[in-house]
Amino acid sequence: MLLMLLFLSCKSQQYTLDTLPNTQLIFGKGGGITGVIDTYTLLENGQLFYENSLSEEKKELKRISKKNVKILFDQLDNINLKDVDFNHPGNMYYFMKEVKGGYSHKVVWGKSDVQIDASIINLYEKLKAQLK
Repeated sequence: MLLMLLFLSCKSQQYTLDTLPNTQLIFGKGGGITGVIDTYTLLENGQLFYENSLSEEKKELKRISKKNVKILFDQLDNINLKDVDFNHPGNMYYFMKEVKGGYSHKVVWGKSDVQIDASIINLYEKLKAQLK
């Protein structure tokens, strides 16, 4: 019995889109002719969720390894996203949002004549690579 309790206590909390924790890394893209928005929500336990604004599809994707999640969240911390004031969408736009504790902060880019910091693009590309 004790062994069973220890096993259960080691298993990380499972979430749904309706019961998300206080720490999230949200990213995605939108715009174009349809205006559809694809949103991905990554949690520290490796869970990854997908939402599509047009089809209203919502689903959990394949879990990301704890090692990769730690790298991604560490990179997010190094960027200090909360200190980046950037809202320059284009016809097609990309976004990243950090939710942590009592705050959330979002940056949006895509306008061709305004460039966002390369470290944010780098993290976005790493996040997209996790989707494959």
